[in-house]
Amino acid sequence: MSFRTIVLLLLSVGLLLGLFSWATGHKKSSKAGTIAFYNVENLFDTLDDPHKSDNNFLPYSSLKWDTQKYKNKQHRLSKVIADFDKEGLTLLGLAEVENKQVVEELLRTPELINKHYRCILEESKDPRGIDVALIHSSNFKPLFYKVLRPCKEQDCLESRDVLVVKGLLAGDTVWVYVNHWPSRRAGKEESNAKRLLLSAVLKHSVDSVLYNSPSSKIVIMGDFNDTPCDESILNLTKGKLLFNPFASLPTNEAGSIKYKKDWLIFDQILLSGNWKRDKKSSSLMYESNTAAVYHPAYLHYKELFCNGPFRSYQGKTYFGGYSDHFPVYIEYSY
Repeated sequence: MSFRTIVLLLLSVGLLLGLFSWATGHKKSSKAGTIAFYNVENLFDTLDDPHKSDNNFLPYSSLKWDTQKYKNKQHRLSKVIADFDKEGLTLLGLAEVENKQVVEELLRTPELINKHYRCILEESKDPRGIDVALIHSSNFKPLFYKVLRPCKEQDCLESRDVLVVKGLLAGDTVWVYVNHWPSRRAGKEESNAKRLLLSAVLKHSVDSVLYNSPSSKIVIMGDFNDTPCDESILNLTKGKLLFNPFASLPTNEAGSIKYKKDWLIFDQILLSGNWKRDKKSSSLMYESNTAAVYHPAYLHYKELFCNGPFRSYQGKTYFGGYSDHFPVYIEYSY
């Protein structure tokens, strides 16, 4: 074998080894898990709580909310959560749950009992008694939680608090904010000030966290009763500390709710900028373009897209469905 042949052979082997090293060091990260949010539409038990306006959800109320309907609701919701579990569900925010007990009973349904999810919930001062909660898998390690109460000077809203949970996920510190902002029932403009107040309270908290701990990752999820284009949501992304993956979703497809003939994305998940892919980092990363509304056919009334979500009630008419909202989710990797 000539000297030239030996040199060429060595160069070829070196090139192959280099390519292998480059390929293994630059593999596209595989999806690690799913973060989701779901407004479950009035998940109430059948017991009278004298401290809450829960009279509609009692066996002898006008809605005739009894044990059979409650169990059907739990079974319906557990199917949705079990479907998310197949995609590695790590965090799931819930809105419109009456108390911690109804969430824990949901997690004990046959579909979920072996998943070993845990629940975090703090009772709020909402007059109707509906709260937000966070369900998490064993991959997320909570460190502590608190609530943000929307106040202006000394006047605090009798509204749903923002649940704030700090924890560890894949070695990163993650702060999760679970929201359910005031509805538009009194009119969009009439209720806008309340949502703007919550937006300001939330942004102040997030800014403080990122100022003191820039490497912390933020997840803001909820039913905001505003779309990505509304002022309250746009205020959160000013300064580019946060971004909204749901802002780029097509408006001609299913939103998270349907109002008359219009689809609206009221339910969203926002992230801090350090979730975006960084080739120099091996920490948690948002998988681009995975933000979506989850709406398989079974979640549509009579499995028809035009009918919108298959809900539990329309007024006082019982449909026996899932919710008047669709869940939303994102996927992450590391």
